[in-house]
Amino acid sequence: MNRKIALLPVDGRPVTRELPKQIASIGNWEVLIPHKDLLGFLKEPGDMAALEKWMWKVAPEVDGFVLSIDMLGYGGLVPSRVCMDGKETIIQRISILRALKEKYPDKAFMAFSSTMRISNNYVNEEEKEYWCDYGVELWEYSYHFHRFEKTGHDDSNLRVRDLQNKIPSDILEDYLSTRLKNYQVNESLLDMVEDKTIDVLVFPQDDTSEYGLNIGEQEELSDKVAHRELFQNVFIYPGADEVANTLVAKMIYQLEQVEFPTFYPIYSGETGALSTAMYEDRPICESVKGQIHAFGGYTVDQAGEADIVFAVNVPGKRQGDLALQKFLGEVDTPHRNIGEWIKRIAHYLRRYKLVAVADTAYANGVDPRMLPRLLGEIEVSQLAGFGGWNTAGNTLGTVVAQVAMVHLQGKKPSLPQEEVKARVLEEMTLRLLDDYVYQSIVRQQVRAGTDESAVSHEELLNRVKELFLKESVTFLTKYGLDFPLKEIYLPWKRTFEIGLGRRDES
Repeated sequence: MNRKIALLPVDGRPVTRELPKQIASIGNWEVLIPHKDLLGFLKEPGDMAALEKWMWKVAPEVDGFVLSIDMLGYGGLVPSRVCMDGKETIIQRISILRALKEKYPDKAFMAFSSTMRISNNYVNEEEKEYWCDYGVELWEYSYHFHRFEKTGHDDSNLRVRDLQNKIPSDILEDYLSTRLKNYQVNESLLDMVEDKTIDVLVFPQDDTSEYGLNIGEQEELSDKVAHRELFQNVFIYPGADEVANTLVAKMIYQLEQVEFPTFYPIYSGETGALSTAMYEDRPICESVKGQIHAFGGYTVDQAGEADIVFAVNVPGKRQGDLALQKFLGEVDTPHRNIGEWIKRIAHYLRRYKLVAVADTAYANGVDPRMLPRLLGEIEVSQLAGFGGWNTAGNTLGTVVAQVAMVHLQGKKPSLPQEEVKARVLEEMTLRLLDDYVYQSIVRQQVRAGTDESAVSHEELLNRVKELFLKESVTFLTKYGLDFPLKEIYLPWKRTFEIGLGRRDES
């Protein structure tokens, strides 16, 4: 084996481009990624011709490919929502996979393609231009159309008719035709699974809810998977930006021929474990199982049977959103017990279990009431994984992949244990700096004192750097941590995400 995997990411942000590479390094694998200049910027698509050349160039030296169909077919996740190219053009771009598989039949091919999301707001930054005028109405149309289809509720039928009169017909027609095109492209991928061009395919549900046209599409895809009996090869669950982490970890296990680990989840609250996370369509405990299953593992009922204890911090009643400042009062409630949950983590660590922590109490940041308590009793170096960014699915899939690499090194070592520990600690420190220091603290400070739309990118970045450096030094010093920080940048020139460049990265 070359111990190399080629990754075509969904875009050029650090969490989608660099994070899979960092996680794989724990397992002593190298992930080859295209230069970020080829991967587009927000609605600007990536250079698909150059990316095709890159895939052919790296093919001889890698053991497999993990591929974003959104990047390959449309030029990225955001471009997939606004792309005006026809279905046949997109399918033709994707057909490179058959040529690659024919040339390299022994290489593994795993792919992922998102179901097009539908946002419940008037923000068109990542949507078609008309979203600023009709975004909420289109979301309601989607929700009530599917709800009436599933339940027959007359109130939803009446709402659909009302919305058809409010939304201009050309806009509704364009939106529905775009959805249909994306669905048909996804449907065509099942043929590639059936003819064994693609070994594993994931349809992640990007920003979803209980009802919606996207859910209807997922149901139809699920029916087709069942009809073709592709259960072992196709996975459908909430997520998006973390899928590359999952598939890279899965591919490494398959290439290493190591048995997948078992997981024992423990939750900080039973009510929260059964609650549905924001932007998802199922209870958090089911999202946990979905992410573990997509990776290749499964959960067990007793800690003694498990290879990994998966400690999930959940909201008391309902997940909040730190970026949008929504539902904050429903997170830290008597419906959970963080102190007892931390005692259980310490208990399993004393018994030499691998323990990883996934924080899903909030979307878009780490729980500020939980983390100081956790780090007051548990040293970061004792853990085998940590994350708390963006959606619950993003966090869960990332932490599953992290801890899986640690488990792999225990079963089939390829690095000295001290080196493994150092790489894991550095990766968790990065997540703490991004998910907690930036997302939970600095981003709130910046947004409270700065109008993003009224300042230049340089002014915004300088404000972020000033506050982040102050808070990060305080945090790292308090907990005796270090991080080889090279640069701080805003990947998409906005405060939603941050880039923390390490000295060994380009």
